[in-house]
Amino acid sequence: MISFGSKYWFLYLLAVLIAAAAATAVIYFRNRENEELTRKQLYILTGLRFLSFFLVAVLLLSPFIKTLKKITREPLIILAWDNSASLTSSPDSLETTAKLTLLRDELKKELPDNHAVLEYTFGESAKPLENYNFSEKKSDYGQLLRTIVNNHFNDNIAAVIIAGDGIYNQGKNPVNMLDEVNFPVYTLGLGDSTEVIDSRIQEIRVNRTTFAGNKFPVEIDTRYSKLKGKPLKISVLSGETEVASAIVTPPTQNFFHTQEFIIEAGTPGLKRFVIKTETVDKERNTKNNQSVFVINVLDKKQKVLILSEGPHPDIGAIRNTLDEQTTYDVSVFTEEPYPADLKNFNLLILNQLPTNSKSVSDILSKTEKDRIPTLFIVGNKTFIPQFNTFNLGAGIKPLAGTNEEAQAVINPIFASYSLSEELREIIPRFPPLQVPFADFETDAGLVPLFYQRILNIETNKPLLAAGTINGRKTGFIFGEGIWRWRLYNFSVNQSHVLFNEFVNQLVQYLALRQNEANFVLNFNPVYSETDEVIINAEVYNDVFERITTPEVKMKITNSTGEDFDFVFDVRGKDYYLNAGNLPTGDYSFSAEVEISGKGYTEKGSFTVIPVNFENADLKANFEMLSQLAVLSGGKFYNPQQIKELAAEINNSNRLVATNYFQEMISEILNLKWVFALILLLLSMEWFLRKFWGIY
Repeated sequence: MISFGSKYWFLYLLAVLIAAAAATAVIYFRNRENEELTRKQLYILTGLRFLSFFLVAVLLLSPFIKTLKKITREPLIILAWDNSASLTSSPDSLETTAKLTLLRDELKKELPDNHAVLEYTFGESAKPLENYNFSEKKSDYGQLLRTIVNNHFNDNIAAVIIAGDGIYNQGKNPVNMLDEVNFPVYTLGLGDSTEVIDSRIQEIRVNRTTFAGNKFPVEIDTRYSKLKGKPLKISVLSGETEVASAIVTPPTQNFFHTQEFIIEAGTPGLKRFVIKTETVDKERNTKNNQSVFVINVLDKKQKVLILSEGPHPDIGAIRNTLDEQTTYDVSVFTEEPYPADLKNFNLLILNQLPTNSKSVSDILSKTEKDRIPTLFIVGNKTFIPQFNTFNLGAGIKPLAGTNEEAQAVINPIFASYSLSEELREIIPRFPPLQVPFADFETDAGLVPLFYQRILNIETNKPLLAAGTINGRKTGFIFGEGIWRWRLYNFSVNQSHVLFNEFVNQLVQYLALRQNEANFVLNFNPVYSETDEVIINAEVYNDVFERITTPEVKMKITNSTGEDFDFVFDVRGKDYYLNAGNLPTGDYSFSAEVEISGKGYTEKGSFTVIPVNFENADLKANFEMLSQLAVLSGGKFYNPQQIKELAAEINNSNRLVATNYFQEMISEILNLKWVFALILLLLSMEWFLRKFWGIY
């Protein structure tokens, strides 16, 4: 069917028809040269000219042809096989592998031969089946469903069969994703769902960086199954030396426990610690009784300079905390003159500065030039108009009134460093701080750690924010009175441990300055074996401008002395290296670059730790698989019901081809034969005019 883009196309077509007829009439019936033609010749030439004019005019209206194309979609059956290590973590792993391979072959034979069958494997990600070797370290059922939906959104999926143990340790619960699914899911339960005797390490929480001489906390989550009343030991070992331990006696058959240890960091370097839970008789899975974590112990003593508008209890609280640590050297000045040379300080804390009488503009210029991390504490004496003129990364817009009281609300997405569960629980109960009655603006580089809760209403105003502004660490406490937090901590717990953790974490994050030389490497001291080892580099010329012209090379050496050579790629203003997934173990590296004829070298080390997700819990989750199947319109089966599963699918009313019509639109202007027709008409007219002597 021919159509036009306009709603009133017939009016345009009528106008085109009249215009073509008028133009033709003028040419042939108003021209005396045509009097020599016979009536028949005149009608032939008139018809040719009219048709050519009419076709050209019609094409200017952009007509198009609509057609319906019938498309048939044959039914598709998708098989998805769990390729994670949990399926073969039992002692008889070889026998289990052989059984699963036979099971796969049997299921494929039972399915109909006259329909397409596509196979996937899934673990950390889902992909078309290549190797069914149970090597995946994680299981993500949600990612499997998302991959099938995305890859086959226009296919006629008759059934999806998922064969697995239902243990997912990454991504969403697949049951919560069924609103994206429009096909039945049949599940085949593999593994053993029987509750067995087991003591396992479930999770470890620890900050990866600390300083020599400090103590650091580590939290260990453990779970005990069918071990009620049996005392079990949790140990933390550094090498062969036990550095901490505790006895846990589960009061129930299914018991979850969190144990915190405070451990000496010791000497500088990467420190590997092993956590063990005691193994008991008849425990089938002993791989989850041990786990490893690594921390980076830094040897540099941090120098902290505190400048304050007179004595203040907030400064006393911070200083008392830092003085308890052997790795901090704290200097406090409550009046001018302030130190002239700031280069040797790792962190500057400005309490209620600038004021009406003290600008501190010279000090801020030096900190910006030398990229010294700075923590600003805003108080009653802070001269906010001048504070805003410094472009520090945060702005305060006072409203009517002076101050108000604000309690702390933790920002759940703050990820620069972590806080212990005990500190997270007590922070909302800390006394309020005196904050300006104002609106606050912060740069994108700052992330709030705490928001303000005013009159029991949670706001999006930051109470404490930290991040990187113009290449240096910067933090803001938008209120005074944190000394009350220290007193409250002591009144509740008879110690300052939680307040000290709050101050130490903040100061350690800000004071840990990045390398400011011409050649800077950014890397993680610890990678997991499932993570790609990614290292970034920055190169600066002599005037400290970012450049990307030199070539940056790196040599990575493993614990056996084997070397691997790499060259960084350039991405924007950064250098980027992806060394891929490396085997577990300790690695050292040496990177080098030549800048203006001078060579620069950076050395360091990192470690790759094993991932234990698949060994953590080997009890199959048939409940989830059954729920997934039933809610999607499928059924749950066990391996002994292969024939019943195949029969259910073979008899399904979805195993039929589906048809749909697709509207196809093509512009007549793009048809070559139309152009050829117009050319033919004009050519014939020209030839006949010449032949009949009309010029």
